[in-house]
Amino acid sequence: MSRRTGKALLVGVFMALQTALPATAAGSDVELTATADRDEVALDGTVTLEVTATYSQKGDAGELQLPPFRDFDVVSRSQSEQVSFAFINGAPSFRRTTVYSIALTPHHAGDAVIEPLRLAWQGRTFATQAIKLRVLPAGQSPAPQAQRQSGPQDPRGQDEQAPETPDLADPFQDLHPGTRDLVLRATVDHDHPYVGQQVTYSLYLLARINVSGIDKLQLPRLDGFWSEEIEAPQQLVGEARVIDGVPYRSFLLRKRALFPLRAGKTSIEPAEVEVLTGFGMLFSRGNARRQSQAVPLDVQPLPPGKPAGFDQGNVGQWELKATADPLQVAVGQPVTFKLVASGRGNVRDLILPRLGAIAGLRAYDATTTDKQAVEQGHVTGTRTVEQLLVPERTGQLELPVLTLELFDPIQRQYRTLRTEALRLEVIPAAPGSGASSATPSQNLLGAGGVRPIRLRFAKTGTTAPPWTRPWFWPLLALGPFGLAMLLVSDKARRMLTSDPSKQRVRGARGAARKRLRFAEALVAGGDADSFYAEIARALTGYLGDKRGVVAAGLTRDELAQALLVRGHAGETVRKLATVLDECDRARFSPGSRETVARQAMLARADKLLEELDRKGPG
Repeated sequence: MSRRTGKALLVGVFMALQTALPATAAGSDVELTATADRDEVALDGTVTLEVTATYSQKGDAGELQLPPFRDFDVVSRSQSEQVSFAFINGAPSFRRTTVYSIALTPHHAGDAVIEPLRLAWQGRTFATQAIKLRVLPAGQSPAPQAQRQSGPQDPRGQDEQAPETPDLADPFQDLHPGTRDLVLRATVDHDHPYVGQQVTYSLYLLARINVSGIDKLQLPRLDGFWSEEIEAPQQLVGEARVIDGVPYRSFLLRKRALFPLRAGKTSIEPAEVEVLTGFGMLFSRGNARRQSQAVPLDVQPLPPGKPAGFDQGNVGQWELKATADPLQVAVGQPVTFKLVASGRGNVRDLILPRLGAIAGLRAYDATTTDKQAVEQGHVTGTRTVEQLLVPERTGQLELPVLTLELFDPIQRQYRTLRTEALRLEVIPAAPGSGASSATPSQNLLGAGGVRPIRLRFAKTGTTAPPWTRPWFWPLLALGPFGLAMLLVSDKARRMLTSDPSKQRVRGARGAARKRLRFAEALVAGGDADSFYAEIARALTGYLGDKRGVVAAGLTRDELAQALLVRGHAGETVRKLATVLDECDRARFSPGSRETVARQAMLARADKLLEELDRKGPG
């Protein structure tokens, strides 16, 4: 066959595939299955739920709907997809398989159920069966599970098991592959780590045949470790290696950082991979399944001599720094205190010290922010604790020294980190500028000087006097009659004799409602500072008008005492202090500015106003 004829035949095959596939898939359906990798799991272990959706039609994949998982927590979730063509009875067939892998941890010991999962696809819904499991107490090992039967065997024969002992310096120096063409190798950089110290787990594929792709990679369950991804290559990139004089290509499949959570001897289970071999992606020559060796670890407990206040999660190389801004502030103005820990280690397990109560400072709830990165194969992180402080008196205020006790696994010793003491200078608040600038008086003379008086004479005619007109006397009587009616009216007499202070008391609720309506207009898109300030003014303005309590000059304790003396319920007073504190915190610190939060605050303020007004006149 000539090259031209072969090319024409290949083009004809692809055209036949494009025309025949839609007709073949018209009556096909979707197959949805769910399996768990075990029937028993310990309370401190994990179970992997694998959901497979197989489509026989072209189009987008369906949407997988997770159940509530009442007996489990979702630890991680991943997804992989495979598309293939095949000829069935001489006709081409399309097949797409999507595999969802979900790691779960149980809530309680005893019987547990994984509820059915649902898949919505092209207006139809498919569901799996419920899966029942037995949850054992924490620390109890489940019964051994039979290994899954592998797929078609490699024509070259089953590989001999890789060595059980990992090598830490070079993962391949003790490997003697012999005639094996594919080897899956797992290694760690440290097999005697301390609790909380990073262990780098790497998974390599060694091949001396052509590898076209990875169909499925199943990583081991990492019970007893906190895991973070370091490298997850999306493409196979080979590196040349020579082992026992045989050239190989080494492919890094995964690299993860593991942080042991408890001491003792343990083992990382084998990983499994299905490798597509041969040339091309559509017409591969075959596939082969390989399994790595188990990796034993001997996790060391932290050495004796732990200092007081040490937390088990504070392991790594960390630095601690505290700042306050501004250091000079007026009474009632906010100060932002930040405590920052940065370095190497598991930042999510780090416990930082907290500020205690400081006389003269009102402290709001702290917010914590974590940032994590990978530098030269090591997990690094930064934890920032930010807290809002508001001084309530003038003078010098000192923020105390904070200490962090930690264990450095590199130096193999405990360390104590200390911050510097911070001093705040609190000055009196600036008086309000209520006086307005005076308007300069006008010069009556003007710029042109005094103008002379000019007389103009004109002829005028004489008319009859007004009292001779018929309308004069009725109009003259209208004034005394109207005045008499005004004096007789009780409402008019109260208006003439009303006290301005009593008017403020009667109009207190209306003024507060008006401020709340203005705040309601700022819920959706208005400025957050203006919204929370208007809420606070509505409540404090009501107290000033109705009860004569000026909240601006009182601390929270003094305000509470003044309202309790006036007969308000203790629960109502507590709610008022909470709302005012939350308004201050929302104005001065980031966060809590969403529309839902503002609507909730508006409803709380409106209900609190009703409780305050229920007391009656003060």
